[in-house]
Amino acid sequence: MRLLTSVTLLSSVNLLAVADTPIPEHADSRVIKALTFQPNWLEELSPAWHSRLETTRVVPAPDAAQFPHALEVHFPKGAVGPGEGGAQFPLLFRKWQGMNDHYEDLTLSYCLKFNEDFDFVMGGKLPGLIGGEDSWTRSGGNQPDGSNGWTLRYMWRTGGQAVIYAYLPPSPNGRYGSATWGQDIALNRTFIPEQWHCLKQRVVINDIGEENGQLQVWFDGEQVLSLNNITYRTQDNNAGKIGGMYFSTFHGGNTRDWAPSKDSSLLINGFAFSQ
Repeated sequence: MRLLTSVTLLSSVNLLAVADTPIPEHADSRVIKALTFQPNWLEELSPAWHSRLETTRVVPAPDAAQFPHALEVHFPKGAVGPGEGGAQFPLLFRKWQGMNDHYEDLTLSYCLKFNEDFDFVMGGKLPGLIGGEDSWTRSGGNQPDGSNGWTLRYMWRTGGQAVIYAYLPPSPNGRYGSATWGQDIALNRTFIPEQWHCLKQRVVINDIGEENGQLQVWFDGEQVLSLNNITYRTQDNNAGKIGGMYFSTFHGGNTRDWAPSKDSSLLINGFAFSQ
């Protein structure tokens, strides 16, 4: 099956209308790069590796929040982990023309829709921002130490509850980085099948020696999370900065009780990166 899609550069896109935000957005916030699903999108990105993208397909999305096409991702009945269901690849800014290699303040926005009767089971991963270098390896129980990056994927949990699934360095304040696996940060919102949901995630990297890193999340235009006490890095290197996005979606966990009882699918309607 041929993959269809492309990379499009936009001067401005307002993916989410934000109201009553505790921390205002930058007045000059603008989209600096967008990934829409058109012909040759994967060739444009040149990811270091990818998994199960041959099982995805591009479909029209006339009712989508922003872009005219979406990537349809499949989760077969009984599939657990990225080798059996969903799809994965790291999007690295250093390999993507038109982006800086690393950022200290960046926002990722995208919209998604779960199919009718999507089987959420115990949970599964969704794309989110990551640190630099090989930060995608900060997953699967491989914890950050302050010098080797971080990941901030989303997850759906039982019943479609939305969380940030964070792999963060151990924090002196004891609030982050203490879990054996990733750490849930609740968003107090729920994904509803057959409904488009738009997510926006802003990361501001901490100063070295300070616990002042920020994480802000908007769900369908409403700010649902605003943290300013995160340590993303303890060393001044590229791994600790914002270096890409981890396109990572699958059921799991890694045991069979995470497996969907029926075939399921998800539409993702492109990604926008703004400052």
